[in-house]
Amino acid sequence: MPPAPSSLPVVFCFAGQGAQYYHMGADLLEHEPVFRQWMRIGDQLVRERHGISLLQATYDPDRRLSDPFDRLAVTHPALFLVQYAAAKLMQHHGVRPDMLLGVSLGEFCGMAVSGMVSFETMLGAIADKPPLFARTCPPGGLIAVLAPPEVQADSAVLAARTELVGVSADRHITLAALAEDLPAVEDELRRRDLIFQRLPVPHPFHSRWIDGAEAALRADLDPPRETGFWPVWSCRAVAPIDTRTPDLAWRIVRDPMKVRATVKALEDAGGARYVDISPSGTFAALIRQTLARESPSRVWPVLSPTGGNLKRLRHVLDALAPTA
Repeated sequence: MPPAPSSLPVVFCFAGQGAQYYHMGADLLEHEPVFRQWMRIGDQLVRERHGISLLQATYDPDRRLSDPFDRLAVTHPALFLVQYAAAKLMQHHGVRPDMLLGVSLGEFCGMAVSGMVSFETMLGAIADKPPLFARTCPPGGLIAVLAPPEVQADSAVLAARTELVGVSADRHITLAALAEDLPAVEDELRRRDLIFQRLPVPHPFHSRWIDGAEAALRADLDPPRETGFWPVWSCRAVAPIDTRTPDLAWRIVRDPMKVRATVKALEDAGGARYVDISPSGTFAALIRQTLARESPSRVWPVLSPTGGNLKRLRHVLDALAPTA
């Protein structure tokens, strides 16, 4: 007999670069003091360190939701900050995780929320990354494709000009490519009548093309780590993060993303109550695609580009927050 959903562990899920957009979480910023407090603390830290206001850039009134939000110096720390603040908001309202789940940048979010690395140290390290990438990595991008992994090897164009850097679900993959190859890659995807979306990122992360950043990232972005309050499941390792891994920061940026395999591992362990902390809500959709029909697991997104985040937050709290 499957376990009751109320007995399953609560898992906070954190997404990687590409989940960001202008005005993400704007209603939480306006109406939730705890969320606003953490956003302001992070904004001040990055302003003092790099002279950039994440709040002004992210919530620019002249920007529309649909405008590309792709300036890495802003989006990298902003995406971390929004997810961290949302996790703190959930905890303030009484929802505490039993474990955390991160993919790419989301692994760093999970490490900070868990207490493996302090908020200030991790946000500072995240804010320092974009200049390193700009110096050491060629321009490029990531493309999310609704297709099985085999499509990359089956196409001569894709095999020659891309790397398969993520398998998020049975029919959801991520390809990396250099900037000069992106038009040809997209033409090939259209020719094959595949649905795809270029993600708002400036480099081909998780691929061989960022290997030039390895030495700098190993030296500058690997802060000391503690055990943490909760385990952080890595979509790179398909296992909880081992804090003793010496090159962990580099491996998170370089290794392929295995969301499907990681969710399946958690399901094999009995399932979970997944809370998608990411701004886009995409993590929730990917998890649902992987769950078996008979799974006892439940999935809740907290944020969405379509708005309604306060109502969605209340729905999650009603389902998970302990009653007095």
